Amino acid sequence: MDTGYRVNSELEIKNEDMKSMQDAFCKSNDIYLMCISKARGQITSFSGSKAEEDFVDANFKSELRREIMDSFIDGNVENIIERFGSKDYLMYKGVAIRGNEGHFLGVWLCFGIDKDTLPDTVELPEGLNVTTRVAFDKSILLLETLTKYYFAEKIKTQALKKQLNDEKNNEYEIKYKLKKNEIMTEILRMMESDNSFSKISEDILQEAGKYMVCSNTALLQISENGINVDMISEWSDTEEDALIAKFQEIPLVELPFMNGKPYTISSDANLPEAFEIFFIKYGIRAAIFLPINVNDSAAMYLCFLSLGKDRNWSVDDLRFANDIKRILHTILLKKITTNSLASSYNALEAILQNAGYGVVVVDLAQKQMLYTNDTFGIMFDNELDRAAIQEIVFDEKYNLPELNGYAANASGKWFDISINSLKWVDGRDARMLTFYDITDLRLYQKKVEKQAQEDTLTGLYNRQACEKDISMEFHVAKKLKKKFAVLMVDLDDFTSVNEGMGYKVGDDLLEYVAHSINDISYIKGKCYRVGGDEFAVLVEHDNYDNLEFIIKRIMNLFENPWTLNGQDYYCTMSMGCVKAPEDVEDATDILTRLNIAVHSAKNNGKNSVEFYNEKSKAVATEKVKMDQALRKAVDDGCKEFEVYFQPVMEFVDGVSRCCGAEALVRWNSPEYGMVLPDQFIINAEQSRMIVAIGYHVLEEAVRACKHWNDFGHPEYKVNINLSVVQLTQNDILEKIKSVIDDTSIDPKNITFEVTESLAIEDMDLMIKILKSIRKLGCRVALDDFGTGYSSLNYIRTMPIDTIKIDRAFVSDMNKDNFSEVFVKTISELADSLNVDVCVEGVEVNEQVNMIGRFSVNLAQGYYFDKPLEKADFEKKYL
Repeated sequence: MDTGYRVNSELEIKNEDMKSMQDAFCKSNDIYLMCISKARGQITSFSGSKAEEDFVDANFKSELRREIMDSFIDGNVENIIERFGSKDYLMYKGVAIRGNEGHFLGVWLCFGIDKDTLPDTVELPEGLNVTTRVAFDKSILLLETLTKYYFAEKIKTQALKKQLNDEKNNEYEIKYKLKKNEIMTEILRMMESDNSFSKISEDILQEAGKYMVCSNTALLQISENGINVDMISEWSDTEEDALIAKFQEIPLVELPFMNGKPYTISSDANLPEAFEIFFIKYGIRAAIFLPINVNDSAAMYLCFLSLGKDRNWSVDDLRFANDIKRILHTILLKKITTNSLASSYNALEAILQNAGYGVVVVDLAQKQMLYTNDTFGIMFDNELDRAAIQEIVFDEKYNLPELNGYAANASGKWFDISINSLKWVDGRDARMLTFYDITDLRLYQKKVEKQAQEDTLTGLYNRQACEKDISMEFHVAKKLKKKFAVLMVDLDDFTSVNEGMGYKVGDDLLEYVAHSINDISYIKGKCYRVGGDEFAVLVEHDNYDNLEFIIKRIMNLFENPWTLNGQDYYCTMSMGCVKAPEDVEDATDILTRLNIAVHSAKNNGKNSVEFYNEKSKAVATEKVKMDQALRKAVDDGCKEFEVYFQPVMEFVDGVSRCCGAEALVRWNSPEYGMVLPDQFIINAEQSRMIVAIGYHVLEEAVRACKHWNDFGHPEYKVNINLSVVQLTQNDILEKIKSVIDDTSIDPKNITFEVTESLAIEDMDLMIKILKSIRKLGCRVALDDFGTGYSSLNYIRTMPIDTIKIDRAFVSDMNKDNFSEVFVKTISELADSLNVDVCVEGVEVNEQVNMIGRFSVNLAQGYYFDKPLEKADFEKKYL
């Protein structure tokens, strides 16, 4: 049992005890203390006056505090560390706060003023504590002893509390299971009843509602017209809470959850606007909505509601609710009579003729067209379009439920197509295709997309278009094994133009610069405005040999004055250049390197060009600054680190569908822009900043996944990367469990990805940690398999659920026989061990077809989608 983390939590939560100890100790020993938690920073306020605090802050710099903090390590090593400043009369020491087995939890930072060596010329603020070096050293030894015994008692107390809680939890668990068994036995008896479905459902709702301790349980049914919804059965714990009377003929559009998806919404959930309006209208604080399907569509909804009282649903609550849903579904199917439609062909035809969309019904086996409505004939009045659409209508390869964005080339129309299997009126198997004309919508989207990628001032493409074009050029150049380059031009001291000559003149200068650069040979159309006074130029692989010419032409532009408002104005610029692909792993890395190169050019005196080079002194200097910015970002609570989500696709019957996402961190730096992991993760691991960053990603990713699970996708999982540094933290299991408990997520929906490099650490320790993570209910994936320290022995010995095959093998499959055999062999081995296989880096359809022949059930890569911001991911996949 690791009580270290529990004591660490107490440092954050019960800091009044620490403050009391600090106040008394400072007063009696004439020194100054600060209590700093390793996980959460400073946890006690200053003991003394404002003047005393200002003096200590001015003379005990944050860099020195950090140095003392970072000097301590886990284990029973040294507990007191001394450091020296620029003034002999100032004394600095740190006293370690340790938990179980010597785990480092925090530090007392100690500051003293030696009156014996204090120069006469130095005047201290009135009331400042002074001591002697001998007294200071004795005080520190006393503080070490007090701290050691204080936390030893804390650890013992926590151990006893945990033992008591475990016993209480076990007792509760037994009572809970007995109660649940009694309820389920009673409900299962109801399944055999001859009563009507209405009566049976009322009895089940009553038992379920009482067990779940919620205010209302109800069944909702969509009316025959498909427009309204009625509450057909309800149990409520009080008559005042009953909703059935006012929940009749409610327009379907007012119920945002009735779309065929399940929803689990706790009181602390972030509600979309439509849900918020619905909840406020009916006084709902928390709800579970579960669809009951008949013939693959939601015929009813089972609802568990909490009115007037906050409720956070647990995993057990959701499991019980789903059990009730399955029971009601079984009963419903027994009661429903078959073939209830019993409508004639004439009635069906009358409905479809006036539907407003094109309809085709065909017999695939006989290649016979059974029915088309008039709208279909109008949509495809062009012979070429009609011939092309006939192929789709009768081609069994088109078996997806939806085919969106079909282009009828002859007429220029666009259609969304819905494909369904059904029984025709004569009983035969048939296929129905529904065509929706989306031409106007598509033309509007194109117009909006064009506007979204244009800079309104200069008419150039903007940063979004620049990133898109760079990404496309990166993939093309990499495939052709060619080079291309990207330039960034940053106008020097542009703010002086705005402030000295006015914003109108500043805008004129930006327009002149934009068009002058864009008109240079080999650039036309590839100049972008990517910031207020920043322009990017994409030199494609076809023009790479002209790079030197392009750079000279740009620099020549700034040798002459610009005429602004009738006056000549000299403007200089700093330019950065990145050549790619070279060692660039990802297209988005190019803009980060450009920022570094531009900063280096400015540091060299402006009006110059700097080529990005890992080994150059300028780049090295800029990297030091970037490291300092990284430290500041972490110290500020990791707010600059954003979590992106790349969809993971699951293959079901040969069709790919989203089953979750991998969480990927990005550093959105105010100074360097969007920085990719390969530019900061290694440094973060070496400095152990990865611990704070990793915990931030863990919290954000799990909360996002819980939101997906609650709002219609209980099957979605999130993959989270764990580094060796994180795994060797003594509180890693406690942190994971804390996030699971705080969010009430089903732990099986969390997959932790670890790399093979774990094997060169302590293999036995890693296996122990990974087994403990799986005991929490989470899954483990072995990432980047096939690179580095690969060994089939890892598959046998490491407790894993998924193998992720490295992108290098996927990209080489179509040209390297070894890569193809490797993927095939590992997938077959994993299949025999009942382990999932995910291939990374899928980028083209040919790769999808190849892995389709193997035992691969998961894939991710740019072919499906790039990493997306949370809002964009939810817009596309939720």
